[in-house]
Parts: sequence; C-alpha cells; structure tokens
Amino acid sequence: MFDGVALYAGADTALLTAAAEAGARGVVLAAFGTGNATPAITAAVADLIERGVPVLVCSRVPNGPTAPLYAGRGGSDLARARALFGGDLSPWQGRLLLAAAIATRPDDPARAVRQALEYRR
Repeated sequence: MFDGVALYAGADTALLTAAAEAGARGVVLAAFGTGNATPAITAAVADLIERGVPVLVCSRVPNGPTAPLYAGRGGSDLARARALFGGDLSPWQGRLLLAAAIATRPDDPARAVRQALEYRR
C-alpha cells in the first residue's frame, strides 16, 4: 500500500501520520511549487523515511519540476530528510513510479526510484 498526500495552506501532519499508521510502504507528497513544505510536514516526512517509508516529492502545480532549492520551509529541508524529488513528474505519474519501485524492489524502492529518475535525464 502507498498513499498520496496533497499539501494545502494550513495542512497538518495528520494524513502523513495516518499513512504510516496504516502501513504505507511509500508516500507521494504533492508539495507546493518546486517541492516546498512546512517545517511540520518536513519533520513528518523525515519520520516516515526513518521508518523505511520512501517519500517522493512531486509538485501540485500544473507544470514545472521539483528541486531542493529553498531552506526554511523549502525543498532543501525535504532533501536533508532524504526525500526523493520527482523532477517534472506529476503526483499521479510519481504514484505510478513509486508503485512500480515498491513492486520490483521491495527491499529498496527508494533506490529504484532514483535509478528511474536518473534514467529519464
């Protein structure tokens, strides 16, 4: 099982926490802009990753890539938490990639995601 969590103004960590408690094996985070999140969301992402649940960051905007650009509520904080960045993948495309990675490399889906994204470049 894996989940998608969309961020919005005022979003809290309840959905990320619920995903972990329900046994999610991966999460796609539909983040702000180029892949930004609040400090609370970033902390919850770090917790998921520590539990072995990969988190793939995609943008909730119609087009444009994610990148770990900004600190203090930005993508660089998510990168320090070891989140994966989906580049120009939509959250829906990221969900398919993460599902395939979990199915083909259940021992290390994060590595499979990194390899697939590198291949796309």
